[in-house]
Formats: sequence, structure tokens, C-alpha cells
Amino acid sequence: MRLLVFLMCLLAAGLWARPINDGNKLFKNGDYAGALEKYMKARESEPANPLLFYNIGTCQYKLGNYDEAKKELESAVRMPDKKMAAKAAYNLANTHFRMGEKAAEGSERIAAWRESVAYLKKAIDLDNTFENAKKNVEIVQRKLKEELDKQKQNQDQNQDQNNDQKQPPLSDKAKEVLARALQLCKDGKYAEAKEMLENLIAEDETAGQLSGHVQRIDDVIEIKAGRKPKAKIDASNTDNDLEVI
Repeated sequence: MRLLVFLMCLLAAGLWARPINDGNKLFKNGDYAGALEKYMKARESEPANPLLFYNIGTCQYKLGNYDEAKKELESAVRMPDKKMAAKAAYNLANTHFRMGEKAAEGSERIAAWRESVAYLKKAIDLDNTFENAKKNVEIVQRKLKEELDKQKQNQDQNQDQNNDQKQPPLSDKAKEVLARALQLCKDGKYAEAKEMLENLIAEDETAGQLSGHVQRIDDVIEIKAGRKPKAKIDASNTDNDLEVI
């Protein structure tokens, strides 16, 4: 009797596992749509199986259906197995990263990449040996910082334009000092030119609009002092997505 029950359990497990195994084979061969169909079939008998949330979400990610992938992987992150939950968090982070890349607005990119960083950190918390997650945290954080800097620069430029519209015309003294400062820059005397303009701005109310000149001169001074430009971001590691299980 016990043997019969055991065999029946094995048979039931085999019948349930077959669609998942078939889906895994299709996924491995790059047939993500076919794999998704198999996983959805398996879900009919096991709607709460966390592995199916993960596998379906990963297929949706590979197919570029990021909203659907996000929904599935958010459920998979709640798996009790920490290693498995870490993998789900990693793919969910990649999903948010891709959503940020496709976003039309800077604010949407910033929000998506912040979520990506948060889930990568969650993956590392769950599995401290997760090297790809550690690499991707650095990549996405740099992308996020660049986007934040870009947004800040745009805001500053808009503010400068508004200020320029409100600024009174340069006084004759300001025009004269600006001409001398520009000549000093041509002669390579950037520090002297910067100091001259800073003093002018402090004394002449029409010279506030020259702060941009001071910033540009300061940038030149820093570059000549040895400041190196930022290295190009290598985002290739974000393509190291996980496979299905």
C-alpha cells in the first residue's frame, strides 16, 4: 500500500514537473515565448508555485514585457529560500534598469534606476556572494548619478536663463572688467581672471550674470591641476541576466 502511494506521488510530481522542464529546455534554446506558454500551462495546476512566478517573470523580461516581468518577479522575491529570492531580486533590478533605459522623461529614469539599486542591494543582502549584483550596483549607481547631474544641470541652465532675462544690462565697468578677464584667460592666467570676476560680482549688481564665466574658468583650473574626466560607463554586465530554474 505504501509503495502504491509512493508511486502515485512520484507520478503526480512527474506530470506536474514536465511542463516546467519542457519550458526550461525551450528557454535554454532561446524560445522565450514557447517557454512562457509551458510555464503558464504549469501554473494552471500550481498557481502559487514561487518558481513559476520567477520563471514566468524571467521569460517576460527576456521578451521585453517589463511591466509583466515586474509583477511576476515582485512575487518571486518573497520566496522563503534566500538564494532563490536573491536571484529574483537581481532579475527584478534588471527589469527596473531596462524600464529606466526606455523611459522618455528623466524623472522616470531616476525613479526606475533608484528601484534597480534598491533591489540589487536586496539581492546582496540575501546572498552576500552575489558578484554580478555587486558589479551592477556600481554600474546603476553611476548611471543614476549621471542622470541626476544632468537634471541638475538642466535646472541650473533654466534658472540662469530666467536670471539673465531679469538681469539689468552690464555696466560699463563690468564690460571693461570682463574684457580684461577674458584676455587674462587667453594669456593662461585663469586664477587671476577668476579672482577679478569674483570681485566684480561682489561689487557690481549688474555682474551677477557673469557667474557662469567664473564656473567655466574654475573648471579649466581644475582640469589643468590634473582632474581626469570620468571613465566611460561599461554597462555590459547588466546583460548578465539569470536563467530559469
